[in-house]
Amino acid sequence: MRRQTLLVCALIASAQMTWGVVVPVLPLHLDRFGIAATLLGTVVTAFGVGRVLANLPAGLALRWLPARTYLRVVLLALAAVTALTGAAHSAGALIGLRLVAGVLGGAAVTIGFAVLVAGAPAERRGAVMATATVVQMSGAAAGSVLGGAVVGLVGTGGTFVVAALPVLACLVWDLISPATHYWAAPAPAAGGPPLTLRGFGHTPLLVALCGVSFATFFARFAGEQGLVPVMAYDTGGLTPFTLGLATAAGTVAGLATMPLIGRWIDRGARARLLIPAGVVTAVALVALPLLHTPIGYAAAIVAYSVGTGVVGVLPGVITGDAYPAGAAGAIVGLTRTAGDLGAAAGPVTVFAVASGAGTLVACTVLGLLVVLAVAGLLATLPARARTEKQLTTEGATR
Repeated sequence: MRRQTLLVCALIASAQMTWGVVVPVLPLHLDRFGIAATLLGTVVTAFGVGRVLANLPAGLALRWLPARTYLRVVLLALAAVTALTGAAHSAGALIGLRLVAGVLGGAAVTIGFAVLVAGAPAERRGAVMATATVVQMSGAAAGSVLGGAVVGLVGTGGTFVVAALPVLACLVWDLISPATHYWAAPAPAAGGPPLTLRGFGHTPLLVALCGVSFATFFARFAGEQGLVPVMAYDTGGLTPFTLGLATAAGTVAGLATMPLIGRWIDRGARARLLIPAGVVTAVALVALPLLHTPIGYAAAIVAYSVGTGVVGVLPGVITGDAYPAGAAGAIVGLTRTAGDLGAAAGPVTVFAVASGAGTLVACTVLGLLVVLAVAGLLATLPARARTEKQLTTEGATR
């Protein structure tokens, strides 16, 4: 099971690496072919729009399509489109290919997570989702490093081809030694979950899960990838190098906590982890504009990274607790769509607030959004998810 879990996680991470590798390459690619640099935002937005469009349909399609074949076709198409993007010599072609890559990449991640949620054994659900988080974070970091390392050797066009190679390697791994247990988990059935929101059951919980996904993506893209670096240079006393170190320290700290978090979840912890994680995340966000020393600012970044890591693991676990395996694709598709909408809305909204009312107010808005989302999820847990006592008893029995 550990090998199969790692394989499915690697398939997800390889899909994410296809866009992580090309992030440092896109500006160079535009410049090489004389495409206006102002179109970079449109190219990036096209990819994000593709993800939003794909998530829910991709998850719903698991009701009818065999998971393994479905994911393999999507990943092969993603690898082909990514490699072909290196040959795009016009703005229109590049935007179109990135839109298609967004659709395929979003679909691949949704399918992969739905398979994990549906197939994870109840007594190991925490460990499975923690493993997925570790592999994702590692894959994202490796993707950026790989893209920056090879562009000087193979050029911008060749880098797009290199970005597709991890996907093909993981598909070969599954061909040789498939994740049999997971591929059988979300078995297609004509009588699968209905397509209406109410038909999924546990509607308040579903809304709360979407709220947490929206809030965490909103905070991540608006804060971590937007306002936080700006404040780091303006008031935090950090340089690009020390900010990189602080971010890396946060990533390492988050990775280091995941095995422990997974064990706690498998012993039944839900609210006992959500509450402190939500509080730590919110406090760290609000504290950032008040900290004017590099050490203090870096410590807040590390605290924020750990807090959001814990908050990010639990929704998948709770989804597996509360919903049947056949509904996993639809639920994951909905929550990921909510997250991508948060990622799109976050930067514009927060920078507008910061411009009008200051960074402290903007960071307070981010912190409150996370707290409200976590509170909403907590409010649904007693009635909608299995209790911690039940889970602990089941684990001890097994």
